[in-house]
Parts: sequence; structure tokens; C-alpha cells
Amino acid sequence: MTTGESPDKDYRWQAGVGLLLLAALLNNLGGTAADPDLWGYMAFGRLFWEEKQFPYHDVFAYVPTLAPWVYHEWLTGVVFYPVYQACGPAGLQLLKYVFGLGAAAFIFLTALRRGAHFWSAALVLWMTQLFANIGYSPVRAQVFTYFFFALSVYLLEQARLGGGFRRLWLLAFLQPFWCNLHGGFVAGLGLIGIYGLGEALSRRRSLPYFLTLGAAVLATLANPYGLEYWTYIIRAVSMPRPEITEWASLAAGFQRGIVSYPEVLYFTVITAFVILLGWWAKWRELSPLLALAVTLYLGLKHIRHQVFFLLLTAAYLPKLFTEYGQALKFSLGWKQLGGKIPAIGAAILGATLFIQFLGKSPWKLEVPSYSQPSSPLVHYPLGAMDYIRTQRLEGKLLLEFKWGEYAMWTLYPRCRVALDGRYETVYPDEICREYFDFIYARGEWRRFLERYPPDLVLLNPQSPAYPRFLTEPGWRLAYRDTGCALFVRQESLMAKP
Repeated sequence: MTTGESPDKDYRWQAGVGLLLLAALLNNLGGTAADPDLWGYMAFGRLFWEEKQFPYHDVFAYVPTLAPWVYHEWLTGVVFYPVYQACGPAGLQLLKYVFGLGAAAFIFLTALRRGAHFWSAALVLWMTQLFANIGYSPVRAQVFTYFFFALSVYLLEQARLGGGFRRLWLLAFLQPFWCNLHGGFVAGLGLIGIYGLGEALSRRRSLPYFLTLGAAVLATLANPYGLEYWTYIIRAVSMPRPEITEWASLAAGFQRGIVSYPEVLYFTVITAFVILLGWWAKWRELSPLLALAVTLYLGLKHIRHQVFFLLLTAAYLPKLFTEYGQALKFSLGWKQLGGKIPAIGAAILGATLFIQFLGKSPWKLEVPSYSQPSSPLVHYPLGAMDYIRTQRLEGKLLLEFKWGEYAMWTLYPRCRVALDGRYETVYPDEICREYFDFIYARGEWRRFLERYPPDLVLLNPQSPAYPRFLTEPGWRLAYRDTGCALFVRQESLMAKP
């Protein structure tokens, strides 16, 4: 595309569009409801820094646990805890904004490096900006994975297009950090392998990619668990997670009400855009094509993987869109856009998005109860937690899956939990199955109570187990509000004053 205008005006337009994109991305990143996994990171970080030694064995659960405890996100907790201690929620939110915008920046630079016009890169990034809304629930270890993934795409495209294979070794250098921050490092290894395969099939130089892949895999052994880490990763990648919502497929998520119709429509439109534009351009770049195909499949199979597909779309498709504009002799310039009118419109839209972002109180982390305007998926049993503290209750606490890590953070060591969001990193499969049978009141649902008797049971009143537990002998309902209900065993010991 050509601009047809003076460079000064073009740069001013680009700066304005850049600010508009910044506002849109910040608005999508600006969620403040704390994710349940955050408290697991924080609890680990507190344990790490206070004990001054690496915790290989779980101390938070009262049921049998795996040994060793292979916590693949341990470094995230080690980073998050001191940030939170020093700066509070604002520090964690700032970290999320920096890494989220950093991922978008590398994707945008990749599009430009591939030969896309600024306007095409900006337009496609605008179309895919919801990756920041989907993937950056505040605040999770995924912020590191998406950043490193975007950086990997940039380095791989630099090598593929320019032949600067020395830079590929940076991908191996990233792995000791990435693999200890989040299990998503597997996506980085997979991306290197896809590029190696694509270049080999294209009869281009592929050996540097496979050598880099080998070095990157070896670099992942720089972790506290050694080879045991890979035993865990292979199990974690291959295991089914029917009860974990973000691991549901797009179709199953829609049927269960996890994903809305507009969200399905959005992903469908982006997919159609990729397919139709690729078909029009007769796209033959095998490495990017393979990467997009694999991430599309993963995005359909698991909701949480849609972000990878959107990031790659924003990196690869702008070049094709630029070629499409040139074929149509489409010119994007100051005069064609109508002078100052669209500039004023862009300024108004950008200002509106910034105001929306600021209106979200973006430096806070909310811990909402059910009665507050938030999704039931992220509410916390604040009333029951306060009751446990004020009544000085202690012991074994059986509670809802999404509340376990928050209880670890707020009630340990007074209470230990039955199960929590750390899931396969800590608990044997049998424990998980019996726990979810109890929560969903399936089959022999009392088995978990009998094998691992708790002192306290904290349930969501909407839980299938709740109405059954109301008539369970030996228990009394000690506290209830809109979002939670606390049962206490009749002979449960009270904490000493």
C-alpha cells in the first residue's frame, strides 16, 4: 500500500494509530479480578523466601500427595511474591501490562519484518487484539509464556527470512527461564520443531533449527527437578482435564456455557479471514502455514490455546493483506481517508478506550465475593474465610477446587486443604477422581469423606454436593451467605486462644 502523502503526515498518522492500538490493548489487559492460580504462586513464593530452601514436598494439603512436588510454575511464585510484598497489586498488574504489551510489540515487529505495510500490521493486530482479553486473566504465569512465544516467532522469522541463524541460539538461552516460569515452554519447543520441519519440506536449510531445538531441550534440564520435570510434563500434556473449564474444546465450552456465542463467532471469523486470505494469496510458506494449522487445531481443542493462534495470525497475515491491497491498487492516505475527520475519530476512540481502561481501576486486584458484580467462576468465599479466622477454627479443610489456592494463601498453616488448582502437580489421579466425585455428588460421593475425613467443609451453595451435605450426619452448618456455605464437624477442635 502507498500513502500518497508527505512523510511527516504519514508518521503522525502512524503515531496516532499506535496510540489507538496501545489504548485498545491496555483496555483488554485491564481486568482486575484475581485469578485463583495467583494465590498458589504467592503461597509457594512465600514458602520459598521464608523457609530459605526449595520446597520439594507439599505442605499445604492434608491428603496424600505426589513426591516430589514438581511445581512447573515455581519461578513465577518466586518472582510474584517479592513484587507483591514491595508494590502490592499494582506491581503485579504493571508486570502483566509490560509483558502483554511486549508480546504485542514483538508480533507487530514480526509482521513488519515479513514485509507488511504498517497499516496492514496495525489493522490485523486490531482484529486480533482480543488475545489480550482471552489470555491475560490477572495475573497468571501465562504472561511469560505469551511473551516468550511472541519473541520466539520474531527470532524464527528473522532467521528464516534473513538467514541470521546465530540468533536462533537465543531460543535455547530462553528455555531455563521459560521452563521454570510456566509449562507453556513446550509451545516454544514445538514452534522451533515446526519451523525445522517446514524448512526441511521446503528444501531449505533446516539443520540450524533442529540443532537449536536439541540445545533448547537440553537447556530445560536447568530446573530443580532434573529429568523428573519431563516425567511430569509428559504426563501433564497428555492427561485429560474434563473438570477444568479452560481445557475444554471450543464446541464443548459453548455447550457448557463457558464460551459465549459472540466469542465463538469471533474465533470463526478470524479463522475464515486466515483461510480466505491464504487461499487468495496462494500462500506457500510452509513453516508459518504449519504453525498456524497446529495452533488452530489446538485452539479448537482447548480454549486456553486460542491465544497462540491469534498471535500467529497477527504476525503472519499482515504481509498477505498488504499484497491484497496492492493487487486492488488500494491506497491508504491522508486525502483518501478524508483529511482530519478520521484523525479526530481515532483520537476520540483512543481517548474513550483509555478512559475505559482507567475506569477499571487497573492497578488493583479484586478478590470478589459472589454478591459483587463478577463472574461466579472467580468469586471467593470471603465471608466464610473471615468466619474461620474470627472463630479461630483450624484443621483439615475440604473446599471447592477454585478456592483451594486462596485458602493456602490466607489460612495456612491454620488449615490445610484437600485439593486445589495445582491439580496434577501435587495430587495423584485417584485423589482427583474421588474429590470431583464428591464435589459433583457422583456415584460413591461419600468415599472421599470416609478416606480423607475433614474437619471443615466449604461449599458453593450452587454445588451439587451442597443439598446432600445439609442432611449429612455429624455436621452442622456454621456459616452461609450468597456465595459460600461452611460446615463444621460436630467434634471438630477449636484453635487454642
